Amino acid sequence: MPHPAEAKTVFYAVLNMGLGHAARSLPLLREFAARGWRVLVGSNGRAQQFLRRELPQATFITTPDYRIRYTRSRWLWPRLLVQFPSLLRGIARERRLCKWVVQQYAPDVILSDHCYGMYDPQVPSFFLSHQIYFHLPGLLSGLEPWVAQFNFYFHRRYWGVIIPDLPDTDGGLLSGRLSRLPRRKERYRYVGLLSSISRMDMAEDVDLFISVSGPEPQRTVLEQRVLDQVEALPGKKAVALGRSESTAVVKQSDDLVVYAHLPRREMAALMNRSRMIVSRPGYSTLMELAELGKPALFIPTPGQTEQQYLARRAQEKGWFHFVNQSALNLRRDLEEAKKYPGLPRLPGTPQTVEKIFGALEQATAEKRIPWTNATNG
Repeated sequence: MPHPAEAKTVFYAVLNMGLGHAARSLPLLREFAARGWRVLVGSNGRAQQFLRRELPQATFITTPDYRIRYTRSRWLWPRLLVQFPSLLRGIARERRLCKWVVQQYAPDVILSDHCYGMYDPQVPSFFLSHQIYFHLPGLLSGLEPWVAQFNFYFHRRYWGVIIPDLPDTDGGLLSGRLSRLPRRKERYRYVGLLSSISRMDMAEDVDLFISVSGPEPQRTVLEQRVLDQVEALPGKKAVALGRSESTAVVKQSDDLVVYAHLPRREMAALMNRSRMIVSRPGYSTLMELAELGKPALFIPTPGQTEQQYLARRAQEKGWFHFVNQSALNLRRDLEEAKKYPGLPRLPGTPQTVEKIFGALEQATAEKRIPWTNATNG
């Protein structure tokens, strides 16, 4: 798509770890395009494949992969610690790429959804994250304030940190203590929900929708468990396997359709049509369910302590039921999930998008952090 010479340019970098970061970034990316900005999208892997399909008018730049590899076992954190040097090398590669992008395209704004190295001192740069603190397991939990210094070091390189949540007593309303503010909080701002899926006026003619997602190899493990059990369940069912490289129908019968992957608009329609949803408790999924007002069954990715924390917190709040992947029994667990009502109705994505664009316009005009004197919320 051609752009007028005076059009502004945004460089928007998206982390490739599942599709949650890409999905929640879609409303902002679409709004940039709708407002006539030139949109440069930096990503790689499945996240890039997903965004290419959703944003054919954007220019894509392949970013370095952090090369963080997950495991089939639940002992994830020891493996992640071993891979920490790989993460640092990935950030260094991001820094080099970002300097090249600034030289080649002269963006007016840089947004980074959890890509630590995508900032420039001369360009208004913003970091999007709900995870201000990491959630560490068991005996490691006492190290959380120290591990958070890694985040704070990079947050200081950005003009501001955008938190897609609403403030609550212990941090964020949906993210809890993951997004509690540090003592020096002038750089941080809660802006509200950010979801690419919104409520539609549609009949609920699907009994169950199951979304299989997450990093490998655990995505495949969950796929196998779901496909082994779903056919025996009553009612009309649909399954999306999260294989973003294909949109084929894998299996179809009178009461079951299995898709390799669903484009975002088709996914949104199917979620609106469904009475019950089964998914990972990723943070982007929580925001989608808040928009939809739907009940759900959560299956945290083994070893992902953030998902385990969010699932447990959602159950303690009385919103959703969760079950560990190794113990999944869909027939039994869905009956339990029906006892939970889902999230209360909250202010939606359109308000959040307007708030973020107001801040970006102020930042580009005044060349400063746009909310240092504002009240969070």
